[in-house]
Amino acid sequence: MLVKARAVLFNFVGNGFLFRYSTAVATVPTYFTEKYLINSLGFSKQEAISASAKVTRTNSSKNPALCVNFLKQTGFNDTQIKILVFKFPDLLFYDVEKTLKPKLHCLSEIGLSGPELVKVLFRDWAFFQRGLNNSIKPLLSSLKKVLDSDENVVRVIKRCSWLISYYKGGTMEANLNLLRSFGCSNDKIKHIVLRNPSILKHSTKKLEELLHRVEKEVGVSPDSAVFLHIVSVLANLSQEKVDTKVGVFKSFGWSDTNILTMLQKLPYCVALSEARIQTALTFLMKEVRFKSIYIASRPSLLTYSLEKRLMPRYEIWKFVNEKNLIKSRQEFYTVMTWPESKFLDKYVLPVKAELPNLYNLYLKRIGK
Repeated sequence: MLVKARAVLFNFVGNGFLFRYSTAVATVPTYFTEKYLINSLGFSKQEAISASAKVTRTNSSKNPALCVNFLKQTGFNDTQIKILVFKFPDLLFYDVEKTLKPKLHCLSEIGLSGPELVKVLFRDWAFFQRGLNNSIKPLLSSLKKVLDSDENVVRVIKRCSWLISYYKGGTMEANLNLLRSFGCSNDKIKHIVLRNPSILKHSTKKLEELLHRVEKEVGVSPDSAVFLHIVSVLANLSQEKVDTKVGVFKSFGWSDTNILTMLQKLPYCVALSEARIQTALTFLMKEVRFKSIYIASRPSLLTYSLEKRLMPRYEIWKFVNEKNLIKSRQEFYTVMTWPESKFLDKYVLPVKAELPNLYNLYLKRIGK
């Protein structure tokens, strides 16, 4: 027989007592949840015990089958529901009409529905925990102000699903105001948020420090097209990470000027892993024998695949030029930037009849 339980808990804190008065009503026993998980959702005994231990808001007036049916109607399959409930079993006891439907309606209103909605919610189930009026609605409203349209809001949520469960209104608004105060136009802010919305979640103090660093240390004006791109890249890296990557460049003889030139032209290069930077520089500087200033002025060379583009094309480019097999010679960098079809037409197919083995070897190297 279930009985209502009231409890007064006394915990000694500091120099006094903290009185915690609870009127919690235990109305659904653990075995009920375990039984439901096993019989209705296919949980093993151990999975059911583990999931039941996470339940904090059981309520006999909420039928878990209503939630499961709602999730199925939304588009979740049985496997997804099982995984979702295992991670967040409290979901079973949410009121479908008063809680779940209104929250999902907010997303469907802006055009996020069907399989895409399911994909987003499955990746970030914490959305279900967020309040409708104090989190979800303010978040969507703030994003729309920045991005101008529902379509753009959906686009950025699909790219970064964590957004739907994130909302610190004060921080987001303060960061937007800070960017504007630095002279960043609404269009530039919109563009960078579409690419990297995480810029909105950093502390305002950290963001302000970063804005000053990019302006003064990197030497890029806030009205420059690349200013926010640099800020966005550096915002996602710790100072330790930045120092480590700068150290890799300097180990190859790069000067501070070289590094700043690269950063100003293509900030993404600093986001590459140390291993990738190392292997790219080893090939470009020791094999191809380029100087650091050449690479710094053409930093996209660092972003191309070494195995699928740089090395195979270099071998063809070098061989064809040395043997004078084609009339029109092109600079290495130019050849690297071409789409695959153009490189084949200009450098590979013209020598196919004469050097079939070279042609076949190249196709094998690039995985065709």
